Amino acid sequence: MRKLFLFLVLCFPLLANPVGAKSYIESAGVKNPRAISDVPFTWLGLKLYDASLYTPSGAAFSWQNPMAIELTYARKLPRAKLVNATRDELKRLEGSRADHPAILADLNRCLRDVTRGDRFTAVARNAASVDLFFNGAKTCKLTQASIGKRFLNIWLSENSRSIAASRKLKGL
Repeated sequence: MRKLFLFLVLCFPLLANPVGAKSYIESAGVKNPRAISDVPFTWLGLKLYDASLYTPSGAAFSWQNPMAIELTYARKLPRAKLVNATRDELKRLEGSRADHPAILADLNRCLRDVTRGDRFTAVARNAASVDLFFNGAKTCKLTQASIGKRFLNIWLSENSRSIAASRKLKGL
């Protein structure tokens, strides 16, 4: 009985917060983050990454709430490809905008080469900023106008490359 008690005492923090290692998401502004989805994203049949959407206490998706998207990569990709893909998606979704060069310069500084299992997390506590994390360590903050929704639209927009995956990601 004593061993069971000791086991429960030692494991209770893990049971109380199954996200555990996601405390950086909470510190960036998503209270009690819980994943509401986990969706694979592919290109030409090759899995690139799994995307998870975190909301406060696992609440339903809403642009009015803080949120985080975490990408867990399934393969090696260089930083330049990640930056270029982001550039292409921003341009496709928004057209050419004067602040795109500034966003891309920030991303070139923030993003890293990834290998299988690496995680990039974008935390948007509001429309004005996005905190970016690589494997749980903060790499930078984007602060361009409405960047929270603009950046997360790459995965959450009704005009994303995969509308079905975007809807699943939002828990719809």
